[in-house]
Amino acid sequence: MLSAFTHEPSPAMSYGLDRVDALPDDVAALCGAHARVLIVTDPGVAATGIPDAAARRLSAAGVAVEQFDEVESDPSAVSIDAASRKAKVHKADLILGIGGGSALDVAKLAASVAVADAPAESYAVMANPLPARAIRKILIPTTSGTGAEMTRTSVYGLDGGRKVWAWGSTLKADLSILDPSMTLGLPGPLTAATGLDALVHAIEAYTHVRSTPVVAGMALQAVALVAQNLERAVTTPGDVEARGRMALGSALAGVAIDACGTGIAHAYGHALGTLAHVHHGRAVALAMRVTLPWSAARRPDLYAPIATALGVDPRLTGDEVELAAAGADRFETLLRSVGLPVSLADKGLSGTDAGRLVTVALAPENRPMIDNNAIRPDDAELIDLARAILDAE
Repeated sequence: MLSAFTHEPSPAMSYGLDRVDALPDDVAALCGAHARVLIVTDPGVAATGIPDAAARRLSAAGVAVEQFDEVESDPSAVSIDAASRKAKVHKADLILGIGGGSALDVAKLAASVAVADAPAESYAVMANPLPARAIRKILIPTTSGTGAEMTRTSVYGLDGGRKVWAWGSTLKADLSILDPSMTLGLPGPLTAATGLDALVHAIEAYTHVRSTPVVAGMALQAVALVAQNLERAVTTPGDVEARGRMALGSALAGVAIDACGTGIAHAYGHALGTLAHVHHGRAVALAMRVTLPWSAARRPDLYAPIATALGVDPRLTGDEVELAAAGADRFETLLRSVGLPVSLADKGLSGTDAGRLVTVALAPENRPMIDNNAIRPDDAELIDLARAILDAE
């Protein structure tokens, strides 16, 4: 018998090639014809001209626009507070987040901090509840990976490098716009890392202890969309169809993790980010490379459907044990085919750091991801998994 569950509404999502052309109408629908908008982005995206083009569209429609483009690749509480101050000074009616997960996470939390007296740090790991209201938000992802445009979570760093998160319904976007043209300029290595992030989200949502039939359906669809299109997006960056399907896969995976959460690969991934600023997509993919075969061997019934979604033909395997194992192999093949660096030597990490990695993975901000994993490792397994992640070649 199915367990009872509630699936809350996701942010409104609008998909289409050149969908951003209608942005002035979207702003007017949410805030009126003469709204005041703050664009939040990062220096890399700002250099592409995408935020400036959005600003020109809005200004031509009578919208007062300012821009904050100081988001770091690993966003900090400092940048969130700075963005919120600019929103206050501009008297923004709406914050428009344009960029990858970092920019979108800053935009989401800044929209809440801007209406409160407390800084971003005060909301880390839900130490305090978020304000009951927030500035309206439209989010436009320029990567296909984090799914941040569909979640009610913001991930950011504190002084000392600790990676934390804030969570709450007021962090949801009022509208998320998925436009494949926004991702066409993303370099191959970032396309690979962010795409693998989406794939890890989908796998962990499907296998999460709080997964539901709704989550499972979206997660498996996300796995298939990413598995079928990631290599094309990396090798043929102008392939609009592949980029569009990646955008949808990322968004569906975002909805799935928003409904239940992530697992052990994200606990290790966040810990790698804290220890050595490993790019999030790369970090969780390297963790999944190790934890997926370990998990599949223990719960082949749970991981066999993932293998099929990854593209493994079940007719070529003997039973679900072989099918689940083949799925883990397929993940490894995909990871290597898109050129993701497996060794962490470039970050100064090796198996001798396994104890440190486990310690951070068990920190309060990461422990829930391990506790909610489909399979819970014992202390010895935690060390063995960490050592395998760090010693990969």
